[in-house]
Amino acid sequence: MSNNSIHVAIQNITQYPLYYIRHYGPRLDNRIDSQLTYLWLARLPKRHDEIQIKLDDEVADHKWISLEEFSDWIEADARDHDKEEEEEHNLRHHGRKNDDGPPSGDFCHHTIRSLYAKGLDNLKLMI
Repeated sequence: MSNNSIHVAIQNITQYPLYYIRHYGPRLDNRIDSQLTYLWLARLPKRHDEIQIKLDDEVADHKWISLEEFSDWIEADARDHDKEEEEEHNLRHHGRKNDDGPPSGDFCHHTIRSLYAKGLDNLKLMI
């Protein structure tokens, strides 16, 4: 192992993969993301700010937060879900169909939020 390498312990957070699906509808040429996803716990030997991690473009804009902050974020987003549903209903009423995500294309919508919530519940039992 070189000086630039670290040992990371990885374990599944869920026993089986979780199914994720997102219908984008006409605004993105009816694109559908559909995948089986395992959630993993990666235990780093040092704090994240002591390790140089090279991330690809897809996750380059990231932020490290505590489990408590993560839990609060999911709960707050779920509370906003009622507002989202009303907005979605209005948008569908005006011709936008088969799009289960928020109108702005934000990452956190009900399917990804449910994936996060399941992972968080299991993670709390593991640590």
